[in-house]
Amino acid sequence: MKAFFTSRRLALFLGSLVGLIAVCSVAVRPFGPIKQSGERPVKVDDLMMPPEVKSLLGRSCKDCHSNQTVWPWYSYVAPGSWLVERDVRRGRDRMNLSDWPQYSFKRREKLLADIASVVKNREMPLPQYTLMHRDAKLSDRDADVLYQWARLERRKAKAALSAPPPSPQSTLQIP
Repeated sequence: MKAFFTSRRLALFLGSLVGLIAVCSVAVRPFGPIKQSGERPVKVDDLMMPPEVKSLLGRSCKDCHSNQTVWPWYSYVAPGSWLVERDVRRGRDRMNLSDWPQYSFKRREKLLADIASVVKNREMPLPQYTLMHRDAKLSDRDADVLYQWARLERRKAKAALSAPPPSPQSTLQIP
């Protein structure tokens, strides 16, 4: 009895399978609209915060939580592109550092509370991200720096929310 998969048939089958996967990968939107940014994004470096915090946010957060995503090669090949784009879309929907200047004090207060919580509980950065980006993993000290910064900034945002608006009389100069 002759074997069904001779070496020639096996090579032909595997070649066809690889070709089919390649065609499907190209045919199924590996280049999503999330990768195209029409406006000049606010950079993490432009935000007013301590340099150490900027560095940590840039290293561990900005790929998913800003419009400054550095797209790795595997983000252009399906199905990897689907997973990466999904994570970035979810991250930007939750908090986008490029939009930080436009957020209200109330929104900032909520986001800062969330930052403190996820950093303290080691929920961020996501394990699948740190698996591919080892330098994004936060040390205990890094997590504490971000936690303390978020708490301090949250207090400032709360104070700005509870402060009475300036009265028109206070801005007038009476001779």
